[in-house]
Amino acid sequence: MHLYGDILESYASRELPPQTLAAIDGHVSNCIFCAHALAEEAAVSTSWERRGWLGRLARVEEPVLAYAEDEDIRAKAA
Repeated sequence: MHLYGDILESYASRELPPQTLAAIDGHVSNCIFCAHALAEEAAVSTSWERRGWLGRLARVEEPVLAYAEDEDIRAKAA
């Protein structure tokens, strides 16, 4: 059993029945292919990227645009 397509997406979002999640948890802990596929799915779906020599996952923070609010305030005042 390997994770592909809809099953991979449902597992990553934890939308499967508890018994199925537990079975897949056990499989992923022993299958490098599925662990890698899951890591890639998580990186795509939650703004993560691989960094450094070891390719560790790091969360990518969206930049805060402080000036955008200032422009909205100025536009409303005009």
